[in-house]
Amino acid sequence: MRFLILIFLVCTLYSQEILGKVDRFDLPEFNIYNIQAKIDTGAKTSSLHCTEITQIEDSLVKFIVLNNKNERLTDGYVVKPISRISDVKSSNGKTEKRYFIKTKIVIYNKTYDIEVSLAYRDTMRYPLLIGRELLKQGFVVDVNKKDLSYNSKQQ
Repeated sequence: MRFLILIFLVCTLYSQEILGKVDRFDLPEFNIYNIQAKIDTGAKTSSLHCTEITQIEDSLVKFIVLNNKNERLTDGYVVKPISRISDVKSSNGKTEKRYFIKTKIVIYNKTYDIEVSLAYRDTMRYPLLIGRELLKQGFVVDVNKKDLSYNSKQQ
């Protein structure tokens, strides 16, 4: 009980929102709502489950966003500017070249900027992985909770 009081006081003091280990968020630029996400404090960057990831021109990438059942969440290709290309070590320990894009994410009815890598995450349970770079924007994680942002939206 003291631990929960301490978390509450720290969050109040620093005006941080609490996220659980999983939640559902909106990606309004893709017309995707309530996409399932895992919060991973061990991951530096965030990652989005996509297929048909193809660089077009020097600065653009096209892709299709998938859910956890590998079903399309977008009607066709999404085309976005590439924010960077970087090598990323995946959860299986392999390093791969990934395209990164910037987009908007809605958490607790507030819109935040997020940079995500585009990756085919077919073996993962959640199509969106949220890493530390987004969490630095004012979030703490309570691994005993889930769907806190999503539940606040439903009220």
